[in-house]
Amino acid sequence: MKANSFFGNKLLTLQIKIKPMRKTGNMTAYRESLRQRILDTAMTLFKKKGIKAVRMDDIATEMAISKRTLYEIYSNKEDLLYECVRNENEVLMKKLGDYARTAENEMAVVAYFIKLRLKDLGSINPLFFTEMEKYERIVSFFRTNSAKQTAHSQEFMRSGIEHGFFRSDLNYDIINMMGDAAMNYVMRTRLYEKYKLNEIFHTFVIVFMRGCCTEKGLAYLDKFIEEN
Repeated sequence: MKANSFFGNKLLTLQIKIKPMRKTGNMTAYRESLRQRILDTAMTLFKKKGIKAVRMDDIATEMAISKRTLYEIYSNKEDLLYECVRNENEVLMKKLGDYARTAENEMAVVAYFIKLRLKDLGSINPLFFTEMEKYERIVSFFRTNSAKQTAHSQEFMRSGIEHGFFRSDLNYDIINMMGDAAMNYVMRTRLYEKYKLNEIFHTFVIVFMRGCCTEKGLAYLDKFIEEN
């Protein structure tokens, strides 16, 4: 964000050299901490109430900070919403990456992902998705991010095939495209207004994952479903 950029002249540079580095570092850490708290608070409110119902004033009040402080970091709600979406995606990918490094196998990663998404989707107001469609910048982000994740998905499935969890007789490029088409249908028809989001996700994932699994993979998946 441009509002987060740090610009200065020679005088400011001189002042920074004179001031103790610890103070400068603390201020930078504080600002970064504040930025993250704003993102977390704003996203929670957006998901709970819908985007339109949440004002910048509401976010400042919820955090007990001044509107001026909030606007110094995010100058408008659309920029803040975009950063919220981008940040949440980064956090999710980091959680999955960290978990995958120590997970016993690919099916454990699938189970972990399902748990994370079901927990999140169970508390989201459908208005959040309905109103997000109006922001082309965010829709474009999801489109681009989906394309980037395809390569990671293919590598993950190849690893699962090698370990005997996923079938080797399927074209996973086609499956990825079918998955995208199914999700686009959910969004286009606003299926989330008729059914709960976590119910849609659970049905979608179970149908697709069961079709991809070998008997070994199915045994792991069925055990996870039974326990959860």
